[in-house]
Amino acid sequence: MRLAIWAIQMVSERVMYPWPTGDFDNVMDVALDIAMNYLDLTGQAVMYEEVRSTAAMAITDAWKIGVRHRIRLAHIAIKVVEHKQESFLKYQERG
Repeated sequence: MRLAIWAIQMVSERVMYPWPTGDFDNVMDVALDIAMNYLDLTGQAVMYEEVRSTAAMAITDAWKIGVRHRIRLAHIAIKVVEHKQESFLKYQERG
């Protein structure tokens, strides 16, 4: 029971992301939270604000083409961030 109350408090206290479009839906915030939790736990969110912005833009783009499921949106955001980081690492290796 305590865990449920704590989880409810966490959700109600978190700050919503300032989405660049007027098409805001709570699903977008939840998807961003899922993606950022994963990226943070896997050590891929070292530059937190940049990663969050990249993930948010990926979610916004997917939302605009009709993706509405929070897990699918989070997956898209994670893949975009991972691909961007992979490209950057390859660029760094080249010198």
